[in-house]
Amino acid sequence: MDLMDIQPVVQRIADAIAAVLKIEVEIANHHFIRVAGTGEQKTSILHKMEGDLVYQSAIRTGQPVIIENPGYEQVCERCRFYGNCSETGEICAPITYKDQALGVIGLLAFDQEQRRRLFENTEGILTFLKKMADLLSSKLHEHDMIRQLTRSSEKMDKIMNLFNQGIIVINERGWHQEINLKAKMLLGMDDGSSLPMQVEKLLRGIVQKSGEFSQTISLTIRKQKKTLFIIKQKLAGVEPYSEYLISIQDVNEIRNLAEKATEEQKKPFDQIIGVSPSILEVKEYAFKVSQSNSTVLIQGESGTGKEEFAKAIHKASMRKEEPFITVNCGAIPENLLESELFGYEKGAFTGANNKGKLGKFELANKGSIFLDEIGEMPQLLQVKLLRVLQEREIEHLGGTHPIPVDVRIIAATNKDLQEMVSMGDFREDLYFRLNVIPITIPPLRSRKEDILALSDHFITKFNELFQANVLGMEIGVKELMINYPWKGNVRELKNFIEYLFNFITNGWITMEEAEALIHRKLSINKQSIPRATSSFSLVEMEKEMIKKAINFVHYHNLNIEDASDLLGIGRATLFRKIKKYQIDT
Repeated sequence: MDLMDIQPVVQRIADAIAAVLKIEVEIANHHFIRVAGTGEQKTSILHKMEGDLVYQSAIRTGQPVIIENPGYEQVCERCRFYGNCSETGEICAPITYKDQALGVIGLLAFDQEQRRRLFENTEGILTFLKKMADLLSSKLHEHDMIRQLTRSSEKMDKIMNLFNQGIIVINERGWHQEINLKAKMLLGMDDGSSLPMQVEKLLRGIVQKSGEFSQTISLTIRKQKKTLFIIKQKLAGVEPYSEYLISIQDVNEIRNLAEKATEEQKKPFDQIIGVSPSILEVKEYAFKVSQSNSTVLIQGESGTGKEEFAKAIHKASMRKEEPFITVNCGAIPENLLESELFGYEKGAFTGANNKGKLGKFELANKGSIFLDEIGEMPQLLQVKLLRVLQEREIEHLGGTHPIPVDVRIIAATNKDLQEMVSMGDFREDLYFRLNVIPITIPPLRSRKEDILALSDHFITKFNELFQANVLGMEIGVKELMINYPWKGNVRELKNFIEYLFNFITNGWITMEEAEALIHRKLSINKQSIPRATSSFSLVEMEKEMIKKAINFVHYHNLNIEDASDLLGIGRATLFRKIKKYQIDT
């Protein structure tokens, strides 16, 4: 704080004091700049003072200073006016604010009459100066409070305008005190305009309702119908002098935000390639499943992508920031599986780590554990897994006390667990505990639409991996791919595409190039491989190649004209053929 902040007020007080006492007044700040003055001092306001040693003493000691013999007293010795001072007397007092000296108020006499008035009642003058100093201090405090309130108001305005919802602060009469930009936009208000009459009436009605309040209303604002969701909360005060906070949201915006949030949550399932109705249905079902904590059992043939679904379920869930731990129950020797799953204490068995070891369930705490090939789990461990599902706790191998775990279990198998139950190879109670939410992934041969979609996906992937430039497969190869049974499902298809990339790295994968490779890789009769001549005409091949070239430039964010360079034809020819074959671009 500085007296300069309230200079006009300080000058008015100085003039008032001078008029009452008929003595010259001077007020300086803590930098010894004359903030206010009367008489000759008025001409040098806002200038640095000369001979300010008396004022320095008042600020340093925090006490008033009386100078009866200016220019000759001890405090004056270092002053340049020592022995030649124009004053005939001086009394000054410090101005303090929050226990800090921020300036000095001085009374100055320049003739004998002023000196008489100054010293005839020194005690009264000191009392008067103290009150004037307190008055200046109170003005500083008032200015400080106004400044803080202004800053708080500015901060509040900025904070309110950060919200993506309308905010209105109203009093008990329904008059708004504050309103942010979002509320003005929702209510069709221009800068400086008042609330629409129907909104004022609405707010008054909301205030009159007791307690917190929420409602969806429809309003027509500027000939546009809007559905708004309004919430009222008490902000401060005691009836009937209360304030309320009203938040306003556009219902359509809420709906759009919810849809965007759902789309964002569904993104993990975008990694699962498929366009067939059956796979799209499973993906939608699996997304809904991901939003709960229930145990999931994924069933499907080997290679259908059970682990990909398990990962997507975890990444779309509320546990996505926590661990996802995978355990292949069929790949770990039976004598090690228990310690891998549940951990062990030091010295639990010969060769055990002398510090003990955490199990997979502990590592997955707060997250998800994926138990792949659950049908391979030994009977003894099935009992222990059942306990985990029932009690949500584990026990170390060699341990003596239970350890609570918060884990979502996702199990998977390519076996028929119901048949295993009937054969006595799998515990029925564990099967029912695992099969809370069943998911069955259809085999690739039952969703032929996905074969080509997956093929295109893997071609793109292996183009990057092999630094290749394969444009796609010609129709004869596509026919073979669609009709082949793919007993290994997606895994077999991916391996087959990778196999072809080891021999074909540019242009189109044609039957002419790939026939011998296909015959060598797949279990298929040579006679059943489709012939290019019987599969399509030259016109169809040309149409297919143009489509593939267009898809290629789109994928690589190139211009449509670049497809003509890939095809080795002119730009005009390309567009003529696109129009001729009615190809979407």
